Amino acid sequence: MAVLILPVARAQQSAPTQSRPAGPLAPLPPDSGDQSGRSTPTAIGTLSNTGARQSEPDTSFLSSVETFGLGSLYGLRRAFDPALYVSESRQTGLVAGRPLSASGVGGALNLDRQSGHYHLRITYNGSETIYEPSYYGLRYLPNHDAAISQEISLGRWTLRLRDDVLYTWGSSFSGLFTGAPVLAGNEALSSMQPSLASGGTIQTGLARQLNNTASVEADYAFSRRTTAVFVGTYSLMHFLNSGYIDSQTINGRLGYNYALSAKNNIGLTYDYNLISFAGASSRLQDDSVQLAFGRKVTGRLAFQLAAGPQLLAFQNFGPSKRRQLSWSAFSAITHQWHRTSYSLSYFRGVTAGSGVYTGTTSQTVTVAVNQEITKSWSASVNSGYASNKALLPVAGLAGQFDDWFAGANLNRQIGPQVHLSVNYGYQRQTSQSGLCPVSSCGLQGTFSQVGVNLQWHPLARGR
Repeated sequence: MAVLILPVARAQQSAPTQSRPAGPLAPLPPDSGDQSGRSTPTAIGTLSNTGARQSEPDTSFLSSVETFGLGSLYGLRRAFDPALYVSESRQTGLVAGRPLSASGVGGALNLDRQSGHYHLRITYNGSETIYEPSYYGLRYLPNHDAAISQEISLGRWTLRLRDDVLYTWGSSFSGLFTGAPVLAGNEALSSMQPSLASGGTIQTGLARQLNNTASVEADYAFSRRTTAVFVGTYSLMHFLNSGYIDSQTINGRLGYNYALSAKNNIGLTYDYNLISFAGASSRLQDDSVQLAFGRKVTGRLAFQLAAGPQLLAFQNFGPSKRRQLSWSAFSAITHQWHRTSYSLSYFRGVTAGSGVYTGTTSQTVTVAVNQEITKSWSASVNSGYASNKALLPVAGLAGQFDDWFAGANLNRQIGPQVHLSVNYGYQRQTSQSGLCPVSSCGLQGTFSQVGVNLQWHPLARGR
């Protein structure tokens, strides 16, 4: 890849009259952005070498690896935001009749840098949680969540490279055993489309797991309205404790995107997925086609909806080769209005099985609301539901798991550098009758947590 790209990049940089090309990043003139008349706050921990405040629209396509975002209202060329935090919480439900105290210490980093044809983004959040008394002999539970993305613009081509990695003791879906609450601030990276990301939505017992997704995306602009997207991803779910099912997923995607206007887009996507499971010759092949529609208004609205048929082929799962016809769908919306933002997402499709099954039909719904009460006070609530049903159920074993979570946060900004939050979390998982298919299927009953979190952003500046 370097051999192919570097000579082209050098040639374009050496051209005496070459400016940054109008490639697929902005096929049509951007919309006017936020028209609500509200002032735009200064992002935490950001440094700009331009001082500009122009709107920068989101550059993702309907077929891209990343989901639609609101874009940036800051016109930033550079952002560097390190943070340290400590937390203290009281948790119930881990051990019957015995609450536990959990102390956490961690750090985070958001980096966003643009230079010529290149755009680098890095995000990291890591922590160590200390339990008192210990939880079944475990006192220290680490968590590390990191992602890096590089975008390169070369004329009509745009190349996007990304890698996401998560090391934790449980599923990241509800945040159980995944460290302190998410830091407030300037997240550098948008989320990945659920069909491409690695991760589980079934709560297992305490088990170290490593999730990694590496992706390569190449976008080619035929015109200001028409863009072709080529995507390749490799996802891994690996358990460092025995008794669970490791999986690998290879994905290839072809996409066609057409801009009806600066705000409205349509697209057609074909996906090929091949899921293999460690220690077995079984493989699951998935071919799917989706039609999609999207609408983006910078700083105000990001909406996308995609759905279509899905053909499944089971290899070495039994005496005969089986095929199933199903369907997949994905939708997400984020809306910012004055001091309030709303987000809602839905996904249905085939996944690797979260380490519990060899393939599941999964459905997830998440919703979040954030309210800026004053310049110093804000609040948020969020909730989610996940259903995982085994593609090939086995008699005597539980064939479905349902997981609910909910949370609330009250936040207080203390000067430009210190952020204090009080939070509450709830999680519950249920299953059909039958035995757990693996070593442990998580907590029995409900789990709740009440805590406080203190963050320090040393490079943050006042408004």
